[in-house]
Amino acid sequence: MPQTTDNKTLSVVIVDDEERAGDALRLMLEKFVPQITDMAVCTDARQAAGFITQRKPQIVFLDIKMPYLSGFDVLQQIPNQTFKVIFTTAFNEFAIKAIRFSAFDYLLKPVDVEELINTINRFIIQQKEAGQHAALLQNMLHNMHDTAANFRLAIPFKEGVHFIRPSEILYCEGVSNYTRFHTDDNKQYLTSKTLGEYEDLLEPYGFIRSHKSYIVNRNVIDYIDSDGFIVLKNGARIEISKRRKAEVMKLMKT
Repeated sequence: MPQTTDNKTLSVVIVDDEERAGDALRLMLEKFVPQITDMAVCTDARQAAGFITQRKPQIVFLDIKMPYLSGFDVLQQIPNQTFKVIFTTAFNEFAIKAIRFSAFDYLLKPVDVEELINTINRFIIQQKEAGQHAALLQNMLHNMHDTAANFRLAIPFKEGVHFIRPSEILYCEGVSNYTRFHTDDNKQYLTSKTLGEYEDLLEPYGFIRSHKSYIVNRNVIDYIDSDGFIVLKNGARIEISKRRKAEVMKLMKT
């Protein structure tokens, strides 16, 4: 069974209107995350904001769909958020896409132990600063109230976080376990997420995988040159691997 990666103590609040679901998550955390020394469960969304503010947790597991208030409504009632939010939901719904585009974590119910521990480990390794968290939340709320075509992708990087529409991305380059974004304003952003994570998010927006190290916005491709490279409208050349060439050529014709 996987283990968490650090010995620092953690404080947690679980917000879930389903008492059984909240207790199940609490028991799972008690068993597999020994760093947690303070944990509490709130089952009424109307009391959640005050409960969280009083308890001052480091992590809040927040159900999305609850009577009276949604998880997003609860967050909007807390002006100064210094905690990490991990959303929980029983549905693989539209909200999940908005959450993923905004670089928030989520867990599908019933919660998988390995996914839970991986999420806790990400929190331990890369704790977001409060300023970043507030900006990410605002972006998520924007995405929740807009169409998927206008979603803004949150790209956390060393200096902060950048928000960009998929149409503004020329291509993404995998650099070890990092991803470098190349944008249409000739800027680059390096973020500590893998290329595979972004491939899944960007595929519906016309991005294609040309190589293990590249995904490319099909809308900015000019042609494929005689050497078998993708040439973008700005002149950049992107490699196509031999095993992906046929697939790329097929996608270019659709």
